[in-house]
Amino acid sequence: MTISISKVAIIGAGAGGLVTLNEFLHTSKSGRSTITKDQERHELPEEPAFEEVVVFEQNDTIGGVWNYTETADEGFPETVKEYYSPLGIRPPRSPPTDLENTSNAKPVEVKAKKTYQWNTSGVYENLYTNVPIETMRFSSGAHVKSGIGCNVNPFVMHHHVLDYLKEFAETNDLKKYIRFRSSIEQMYKEEKTGKWVLTVVQTVDGVERWYQEKFDAVVVAVGKFNIPFFAEIDGLPNYAIKHKNVKHAKSYRKSKDYKDKRILIVGAHVSAIDMLQYLVSQCKEIHVSLNSPSIEEFNPTNDPAKAWIWSVLTDPAFGVHVHPKIHHFADDHIEFFDGEKDNFDEVILATGYHTYYPFLNVPQNEGKEYVKISPVSDKDPHTQQSIVNNLYLYTFAIGDPTVCHIGLPRTPLFFLLSEVSAIAIAGVWSKAKSLPSQEQQRQWVKDFETAKIAGAPVILGDQSLELYNTIHSLGPKDRYNFFDHHSNVDFLAIKQLQKSFFYKVIRGEIKLPAAAE
Repeated sequence: MTISISKVAIIGAGAGGLVTLNEFLHTSKSGRSTITKDQERHELPEEPAFEEVVVFEQNDTIGGVWNYTETADEGFPETVKEYYSPLGIRPPRSPPTDLENTSNAKPVEVKAKKTYQWNTSGVYENLYTNVPIETMRFSSGAHVKSGIGCNVNPFVMHHHVLDYLKEFAETNDLKKYIRFRSSIEQMYKEEKTGKWVLTVVQTVDGVERWYQEKFDAVVVAVGKFNIPFFAEIDGLPNYAIKHKNVKHAKSYRKSKDYKDKRILIVGAHVSAIDMLQYLVSQCKEIHVSLNSPSIEEFNPTNDPAKAWIWSVLTDPAFGVHVHPKIHHFADDHIEFFDGEKDNFDEVILATGYHTYYPFLNVPQNEGKEYVKISPVSDKDPHTQQSIVNNLYLYTFAIGDPTVCHIGLPRTPLFFLLSEVSAIAIAGVWSKAKSLPSQEQQRQWVKDFETAKIAGAPVILGDQSLELYNTIHSLGPKDRYNFFDHHSNVDFLAIKQLQKSFFYKVIRGEIKLPAAAE
């Protein structure tokens, strides 16, 4: 496929969207990058590779998942029948009329309707990163300065990360390329022109401004912590509506809201265990429901991640009560698979997130290989939709390299791997490098399927470094390679440090600042 790209859209102004924008701006028409060394600021090329780059951000500020807000998303989608489905709780909004002759300057305006958007961050008070400062950064800008010297060093609080992203955007003058409060509701490729048609709705002061705009290529950088997964459990909707005490972990904000309460956390993955750090000292009782019909089936023997979680759940110092999977929600109690019945003051569903792109769910994309999202269970289509396929290097859509994705792998090097995907896209789209054949791309996807756990690839250790360097090889000429100069990242040490801090926080040995300090 011959690629000729001049006008580019980026969906999302979180970490992935910002670093992609910066990478494109520093790539020249000759396929060279001006980011040639590790420094805070770099010169822009005299002849940029891309004539126009536009970022669409649904919120009113940058930062994505790191943009903490006091208010949270709805606790439970009470009015939605298919609450377990991403399409059910966040369907694409339909345009009000024909938008063929509209533009950003000439939109169709209608009164805004209240809909579930799920567009606030899941970050909560006291949350700190589980990645040290030296890798919680991009190679194309300054280090995370704020937070050094605080009592979670070498980690940083969530507001330090947001400060870093704001500094990154300011240093590189990125905000002028971003259209805020602008959500992409539909996206498809025109057969006749080969252009991507994006349907945009900008919501300001209760008014929706709808318009369409065409681009040569699109980067999807919306992240994977937006649309919460509510597990399909018999009786859950009626129970949630009656008791008003069920919410997804995305809506959790402050541990003091649970003081002296009996709570049930549904799920036993990392997000659930992270919350225990803050809840153990506040709650009267904490109960955890596993995703297994019996406790014995939660076998941590050959799974280091499960072993770590199990050691926390069974530590007598924390007093956590462990239950098997929920069988059903009754009118006034919850019954587990072992027959035990109980009721709780609050129920937190730490059940994960869907990987979901509502804007791609349009008739024009039927049968296209842009990206394939499948449920984690082959037997139950109503489980979490997060198995991602058809992406070469977790970045390029095999069916069409003019649509790419940023930030899908689960890895301690999230910032750097997001950036290196942007580097590769800039290299291919500027024609500095070429992709291998579709057959070779599909073989790579097949080979990496073994690295997928619970719907997302977990990239650790030497595998992270190998993947980084493979992706980087597609970048523009002269582009600085972070790991040519930082090859001593100790992933085992990072994991041990995470565990050490967890126990210190949960035992009160480290006092976390509640706000920016």
